Amino acid sequence: MSNKLKVSVGVLLVFTLGILAGSFGTQAYLKYRVSHFVQSGQEARAELFLGRLSRDLDLTGAQRTEIGKILRDSHRRLAQISYRCQPEIRGITEHGFAMIREILRDDQREKFDRFQKRFQQRGRHRMFRQPPPPSQ
Repeated sequence: MSNKLKVSVGVLLVFTLGILAGSFGTQAYLKYRVSHFVQSGQEARAELFLGRLSRDLDLTGAQRTEIGKILRDSHRRLAQISYRCQPEIRGITEHGFAMIREILRDDQREKFDRFQKRFQQRGRHRMFRQPPPPSQ
């Protein structure tokens, strides 16, 4: 093999590995950020949003204080609604899973059961996690 071909293959390999490393790194980082955001609670999300508004709109101290109160109250009220609706949402989802399961063949049901178990364990959807009751 010629030196020119070896160098070209080497550069292509390094480039490809760089793309893969960057892709996996970005995916891991985003997954961490999203899970941290979801787990941080309503107060932290309100503060994060307030910080973003403050930077983007160049809020004064007084505006920041008033908007902070509004955001915290809004997030608290949304959490109350979410808490009240969780059992109904979970019931609808479980009913949907049961209806899907009835349509499937036996071999498909086994795979679907594993899918459903992974779905619930991963907690990708809040409908399977009962959030703590919102603070008053």
